[in-house]
Amino acid sequence: MYKNKYFYCKSWFTAKKRATELWSEEQARQAHTKNEAYTVLVGNTERPTAVIDITPSTNFVGVTFLDDLQREYLSYNFKILEPNQLFLSMATHREFTKDSDKVDSGSSYIFNLDGKLAIRKQSFNPINLEEFESTIDISDNYEIFPNFGEYDHLLKIER
Repeated sequence: MYKNKYFYCKSWFTAKKRATELWSEEQARQAHTKNEAYTVLVGNTERPTAVIDITPSTNFVGVTFLDDLQREYLSYNFKILEPNQLFLSMATHREFTKDSDKVDSGSSYIFNLDGKLAIRKQSFNPINLEEFESTIDISDNYEIFPNFGEYDHLLKIER
């Protein structure tokens, strides 16, 4: 049994903080079966705690975590390497100015299959950008492509 409740839609409209075109479970299951794009809302449809975008046509699965104000504070981008395998290619963390949607600072971590890591830390008040490169063990960056309705393993915040 899975601990999270899932709801489905065509996509998540970030700027308006709402789903576009809510779908039935059957509509989403059909999209999944046909390798078509669909979006999973975690928790509920009005104020999800996370949004999962599954887009096989672009070899992409995105997991976005939302805070209490429905702002995207953490996101993970996975590349679909094979029909059943995902690779975490980028992680982004954002901090916001008080209760606004204005991003105060953010850090992006870009992972390559060869173990190279690029880090970009950016702040906006004052404006500052730092970039670093490193090499890391990427063995924890792999995930299994989810079966329909089985997304809990993608919702690990600590990676």
